[in-house]
Parts: sequence; structure tokens; C-alpha cells
Amino acid sequence: MVNGYLATGDIAPTDLFYNGPAACSYNSGRQSFYSWGYTPTFQVDGVNQLIGWTQSTVQGFITARLAVPAYLSINVTPVGNSSGGTAYYSVTAEQALSSASLKLYSVIIEDHDIAGSAYGYYSGQEMMWEPRAWPAGATGTAISFTGPYPQTLEFSFPYTLNPAEHQFGNLRVVTFVQSTTGTKEVMNAHYMDLPDTATGVYEDETTPVSGSAQLLVGPNPTSGYLSIGALLPDGVTGTVSIYDMQGRIIDSFDAVGPETEYLDETGVYFVRLETSSGEVVTRRCTVID
Repeated sequence: MVNGYLATGDIAPTDLFYNGPAACSYNSGRQSFYSWGYTPTFQVDGVNQLIGWTQSTVQGFITARLAVPAYLSINVTPVGNSSGGTAYYSVTAEQALSSASLKLYSVIIEDHDIAGSAYGYYSGQEMMWEPRAWPAGATGTAISFTGPYPQTLEFSFPYTLNPAEHQFGNLRVVTFVQSTTGTKEVMNAHYMDLPDTATGVYEDETTPVSGSAQLLVGPNPTSGYLSIGALLPDGVTGTVSIYDMQGRIIDSFDAVGPETEYLDETGVYFVRLETSSGEVVTRRCTVID
């Protein structure tokens, strides 16, 4: 909410304003998800809840959650500019998760704004974690893992930004997968700066990290049709190959844009991206009847 709200200043809670200048459908959706009232409530990964505010208790909750193993990983690749674009998501479950009822949430937030007079008590303070866009929807998108494991699900969602209102250099992307039942546990989360991927420049004017090739394959499982996309760092080329379980190459093509493939036999296949920089990325997919 406010920079330095915790002692280290490294972690700040999302402040879900119900009304006022920071109110939005994402905030309302999160409050409805937890059935919150107006009393300040701190929720850590959906497992620990504290009514009111005790700094040491919240820090203890975070430390405890960091020690819990995660069997789900999230990768996010936004492609666009200061006016918006498309966010590509790859979510992998290494094994069956503790909850089968899951949602993918993703929100583009703005940090480091100085609150104006409309914020009342917070006027003049440095604000954190204000939602600006929510590619996966204000109330999230339902996802389902069916196995075999590891299993990867691929998604893509458009998003829109307003350059006149949103400071591009202050934008971050927060993505998480959360159970919708029980304690509503967060299975894992992903946090990143929003890069200006149209020019390949991040907010600090550096270029994307070397070795950041991405392979997007979906849907998985599929009835036969498969969309394959590769995102490569500047100056890097690549080749995409599809193999069956016997190691035979079904098809191979240059990683120059999205390709649609049709696999007419059921079974497990591997899609492999090899880049000119020596990076190898592999995705497993299943064709079902």
C-alpha cells in the first residue's frame, strides 16, 4: 500500500480500496472472493488472516509461507507497449495439487505514485500496488489440471493501458494461482516489471535478460490442433521441432511466428525449441480423442 509499510520496505500488501480514486472492479472482485467487510484485513496467501494490523505477525505469516514447497510454476510474457498488448501465460503443475478448483489471477499494478488530495489520509504519500489492468479478468479465470504430470497450461489475454494516466515505468505484473475453496490457498505467484516489449526496453532502460526464450504451446491437452509460438531475445534465432514418444521428428520449422499444427494420432508429444544462443526449451503435450 505505502512504500516501507513493512520494516524492510521489500514487501507491501495490496490495498483493496472499496471506494474512492483507487476503487475498481478487480478490488471489488477480490473483496467479494474473501467476503470481506470494511475492517482492515490482512490475508497472506489465503491461508493466514489477521484482522487489524500487527507488523511482526504479518512478517511471521510471510516467513512461514515462504518455507512451504510449491509444485506449480508460472511464467508470464507480456508483448505490447505503454498502450497495452497481450500477456502470454504458461502454468505448470509438477504433480496433482491440493485443490482441483483453481483460478488464475493476473493484475498490472502501478507503484511509486504520489497520492493526491483525493486519497484523503494518504495524500502526499507514496502509493503501492494500485491495480490498473487485469488481463485474466477482474474475478480471475478458472483453470484445471487433469494430468498426466508434469502438465503445462497455456493462456493469452489482451490488456489495455492509458498512457495519459499510467506511468509506464512504474508498472508491474503480479500473477498467481489460487484455490477457490477451503482456505483459498495461493499455490504460487509470479512478480515482474512490465517491459516495453515492443522495443525490448525495461523501465530501467536495460534490455531483456539473456537466455529468455519462451515456448508457448496450447491447448494442452488437445484434440489435435496445436498452436505453437516462440518468443526470442533480440538477435537470437531458433528452430522448433515436434517429437513423438519414440523420438521421431513429426515436424520442424523456424521459430519466426505462431504456427498451427495438427497431430492426428493420440498420445504424448514433445515440442522442443533450440536457439542460436544454445538455449533449449521443451514442452510436453497430450493429444486425446
